[in-house]
Amino acid sequence: MEPLRKYEGDVWDRRQESRLTIGEPVQLKCIGDGWLYVISDSTEGYAREDGFFICTRRHYEKYREMLSREYQVVLKAGRYKDGRYFRVGTVLPLFEDDGKYNDETPVFLKGYLPFTERQIRLQMERMLGIPYSWGDERADGMDCSSTVRGFYACFGFSLPRNSSEQRCSGEIFANMNQAIYKNLEGLSAEKKKEVIAGLGTGAVLHMPGHVMLYAGERDGEPLIFHNCDTYTADGVEHVVRKCIISEFLPKGEGTYLDYLTAAWIPCGNSSAF
Repeated sequence: MEPLRKYEGDVWDRRQESRLTIGEPVQLKCIGDGWLYVISDSTEGYAREDGFFICTRRHYEKYREMLSREYQVVLKAGRYKDGRYFRVGTVLPLFEDDGKYNDETPVFLKGYLPFTERQIRLQMERMLGIPYSWGDERADGMDCSSTVRGFYACFGFSLPRNSSEQRCSGEIFANMNQAIYKNLEGLSAEKKKEVIAGLGTGAVLHMPGHVMLYAGERDGEPLIFHNCDTYTADGVEHVVRKCIISEFLPKGEGTYLDYLTAAWIPCGNSSAF
């Protein structure tokens, strides 16, 4: 893949942890000077006061309970008619829709997708092209771990925010008989391919600093679905900065495949965890 433009080094704000989604319930620990300390299900940190609806804990719990009864999930990101941008995996209470759609309109689904290979592949297609953005700094962007988290949210699975936490959660879910987890460290490239294929399409793959999903095979070679910033081939840094399906990209003296450390996949139905 050729570079899309000259790469100018790391342009991301590494202090940015994540972006909250519209309608996401949060708790506040302190308020002052236009900033809030915000605690969500996946992260915590400071955020500007603008854009938050502050309510009592009773209203917070009522909203959470309402979400557990009737809800819809965003399968394809987009901007709604009132200008609000909805990100993939956002879960919201049901609301009436006038049915006017265009290519930029988000796609909502009542309930969650069934965790089947067909729906896994369709959801990957819907997410192709999402811009890469470290810590979700861009409203329309996601990084590698938030992409995986948003993808699995469409099926009713709740994953932690960061890649290292997602690997740990795979082990935890396996211990609870809710996932199949495989340690890939020390395995040959061919053995890793065999293990990954055995887990099936949608398996979560981990390497230091990056997380991706197994996307099946093409001409006998494994494919991965991931939101990729850059990669280096023959000493040249290539800029991708979007969600793609690719083969294992070059890294060091080998490819991502050589650096994989773990793989896992949920077992059972949606909302298992």
